[in-house]
Amino acid sequence: MYRRIAIFLFLFAALSSSSRAGDSVVVKIKEFGLGGLSANNAASTLVQVEARNVSNSPLSLNLSVAELNLDAEALAVSETINIPVTLASGEARTFDVPLHVFPLDHGVIFVEARDAGGRTLGRAGRRVGEKTQGMVIALLCANPEVCRSLQQTILLSGTAEEQTRKSQSLRFVQLSEPPSVNWAYSPAWITIVALPVARLSVAQRQAIEIHLHEGGTLVLVEDQLADGPAMLSASSGAPRQASALDTGNDRFLEVYRAHATEGQAISVGTGRLINFRSISGQSFADYFRAMGFSGDTPPELRRRWADDPRNELTGQQGGEMEWLMRRLGTSFRFPSFLELLLWIVGYLILVGVVNFVVLRRIGRPEWGWISIPLLAILFSLILYFVSSRNHPRNFGLDEIVEYRVDFSSPIALQYARVRVSSPERSRVHLVLPAGLNYEYSQRQSDVSEGGLIPQPSGEGILQITLDENWETEFTLRRWSFRDLNFQGHRVFAGKIYRDATGRFHNDSGIHYGQAIVVDRDDVFLLGDFPAGAVVDLGHVQRLPYNHETGRIVPNGDYPGPPFAFHRTEGGWPASEEQLRQYDKERKSLAGQSFSLMELIRGWSPVGEDVFIDTKAVFFGLSAEAPLSAALRERSPDHKTFSLTIVTFKVWP
Repeated sequence: MYRRIAIFLFLFAALSSSSRAGDSVVVKIKEFGLGGLSANNAASTLVQVEARNVSNSPLSLNLSVAELNLDAEALAVSETINIPVTLASGEARTFDVPLHVFPLDHGVIFVEARDAGGRTLGRAGRRVGEKTQGMVIALLCANPEVCRSLQQTILLSGTAEEQTRKSQSLRFVQLSEPPSVNWAYSPAWITIVALPVARLSVAQRQAIEIHLHEGGTLVLVEDQLADGPAMLSASSGAPRQASALDTGNDRFLEVYRAHATEGQAISVGTGRLINFRSISGQSFADYFRAMGFSGDTPPELRRRWADDPRNELTGQQGGEMEWLMRRLGTSFRFPSFLELLLWIVGYLILVGVVNFVVLRRIGRPEWGWISIPLLAILFSLILYFVSSRNHPRNFGLDEIVEYRVDFSSPIALQYARVRVSSPERSRVHLVLPAGLNYEYSQRQSDVSEGGLIPQPSGEGILQITLDENWETEFTLRRWSFRDLNFQGHRVFAGKIYRDATGRFHNDSGIHYGQAIVVDRDDVFLLGDFPAGAVVDLGHVQRLPYNHETGRIVPNGDYPGPPFAFHRTEGGWPASEEQLRQYDKERKSLAGQSFSLMELIRGWSPVGEDVFIDTKAVFFGLSAEAPLSAALRERSPDHKTFSLTIVTFKVWP
């Protein structure tokens, strides 16, 4: 109890938005989360930190940012972010820090500036607050009056029961300064843009667009955007043409808005875009009225939501990353149970023959006191060296990068896994390009009656340095590896698409060593698919979809489709002979080169169930477009593979 009080008193001065007046560096937490709300899932939360040098000389310092748990001796809850900074006299710099934040009763975001000698130059802190409740709607408004109009229209539409439900479940956040990084929007369920687009910087516009591709729902109010005439069509069946990533000179999201229908959602990556002419329009009120479903909700509004194809999409997505790492990444092979059993049987037979046959024949049975331990040691050494021959002799660095692309845009969402393997116990220093967002894979804490208690060790990364690169250090045991996951984005040189004549284009700028296209009926084998290539799908080899899918294996470890789908009712049947054949086929993969056909073997053979909202998908495997990871002061064996996945909502 006294220790907790001491910690509270020590940090009391720091629990404000700025540092003390006597500090050499004024540290300020300008923004936390999205309007003060942190991400509820494993996503990063924005901590925007400003550091200002108020001394009369340049300073080199380190900014450390972490969430501390005051119930556990102010230990860091997740990772600590370190930022080396050099500030001239009077200079101020602002940093967008991605931090994994967990809501605690006594959680504090603590920022501290220290010089090379460890002397504190400045510090600041902010309470984390409670867990975000309800569905968050982020509002980007031209002025406070527009924000009030948005909230009133959303909350007051519908019956009294519907209004009550919405007031209880919705939470609004007004963003006076929209974030310039896409991951900062992760707490928002819906983002509404109702302000002149010219007031948004290029970085802010790109962040909103990338968040949309990542699965966000974006609502645009056309008469507030002031970036050109509204073009809300009566139907959205026309094919969309691609454009480059928004540069600030073109109409915002023109590629999608040009064929939008008011109040109807358009799929953008895994997100949804919805356009409305104005806040006062009936379609705007009707759309948000449905958020408070009650018995009085009109049937036509119910049908609008019930008829949405997404309501049929119930399957689990993906698994390509795990499969690719298993098939292409470094792995350590240890003796199986059968191998160990055979070695033990061989040892027992040899010991029996030597001691009960050979020694008795030569009349020296007492030598068994020597032969038995000698044979045991010999067998142990032989087994050790035989087992170790399969293990790498050098450090390994594997990069598996997955790019998810919408067919109308060159924006590629980047999901990466980096595996670092070691032939010996050592401490490794991993370096990656800046701009990647580390995914916290496991929370380093346990829950007890006393609250959340951070543990001294775990699977998460403890220290991260953000400078020109993303860097961290960790220890590996002998013959072990560690996987780290990252998210980011990349803008391809162009798009991968099929034109109206059936010709398939690769304008991505990436050479694919393998490429296939899959729809509900066929699998098109494109083979080697270089950058700039154009192929006629009517003249490439094709295989029946239902013959290449439907593999049922005991472990069920084939990846599923990289998009939501409908589960086949009752599964799909297979005879005992087919099951044995499928299992044999899977086991034989260890001796074969990787093929993209492996990614679709576990899909349902019923194409109508898989391709509901998505009409076709492209897979391309390449050794290009890696992360360019490195191990400091080491030369590891480096493997790089990238898988590009393009989903098509329209298939000409």
